[in-house]
This record gives sequence, C-alpha cells and structure tokens, in this order.
Amino acid sequence: MSDDSLHTKTYDVSLIASNLGQLHEYVTQTLSRVEITRAGSDDRCVLISKRELESLERALEILSDTEDVRDMSGKIAQLASATGPGAVATA
Repeated sequence: MSDDSLHTKTYDVSLIASNLGQLHEYVTQTLSRVEITRAGSDDRCVLISKRELESLERALEILSDTEDVRDMSGKIAQLASATGPGAVATA
C-alpha cells in the first residue's frame, strides 16, 4: 500500500507537542495515520485512531484462527525446535 492509500502524514516530534490536540482531532475524524519522527533518530512511531487499532487487532484475531495459520505456526515451531538451542546437529 502506498502512503496515499493510508492517508499517512509525517511530522517531526518537535512539531507534535504543541499541536497534539489538532492531530488527535485529525486522526480520529479522518482515520488517517500520522508518522512521527525525531531529529537524530531513524525510529518512527505512528499515531492511529483507536477505532483503526481495534479493527487491525480484530483482523489479526480472525486471521490467526484459520487452518492455514495454525499449519504455518506448527511448521515454524517444528523448525525452531529443530534449529534452536539443544537441537542435535547432523553433518
């Protein structure tokens, strides 16, 4: 997805502090996302509405309860157990 499709805007944290109320209103009314940056750091965080967060969490909950995901989880667990600490190496 492109940034435009997610309605993402990017702001430095130095601008956010004095405008948090306006950003809150913008995000909750438009369901947009605001990416927050900070000078001297490559780290980012994203401000999203609680409604969007709940939708994302619900989607993950639904997806995690599918046969394909359970099968994939089982395969990952098998791989981790075969390659993790305590696994017997064969040459």
